[in-house]
Amino acid sequence: MKFKAMFASLLLTLVFTGCAKTTVVTSDQASKVQVLYTVPSQQPYEELGLVSTQTGQTIFHDRSNEGMLIKLQEKAYKMGADAIIVRSVDESTWGFVGDNSTGYTKGKATAVAIKFKQSPRS
Repeated sequence: MKFKAMFASLLLTLVFTGCAKTTVVTSDQASKVQVLYTVPSQQPYEELGLVSTQTGQTIFHDRSNEGMLIKLQEKAYKMGADAIIVRSVDESTWGFVGDNSTGYTKGKATAVAIKFKQSPRS
């Protein structure tokens, strides 16, 4: 009986983990969106809007800072941005998540998508 329970548990684990996607797809165009941590002082720009992302909580999600920045770049690229100014990045961490259980917290990141203004030619 104990063997059947262990086998069933193993089978269920294989079924559910075999379906998980762990790849991150990044377009070459989105990677051209610059990542800035301060306001550009030498180049005029216009703000296009706020972009944000949130990670999942399982081991199958990319919960890294880099992964969240890539998602912000992709969203900003779709808005026509040249760069993002990062406001905050809170990486997912392991710890207590409520009702005395442990797990990963959700990572969160926000940035302002900007488009550089072209300087008028003299």
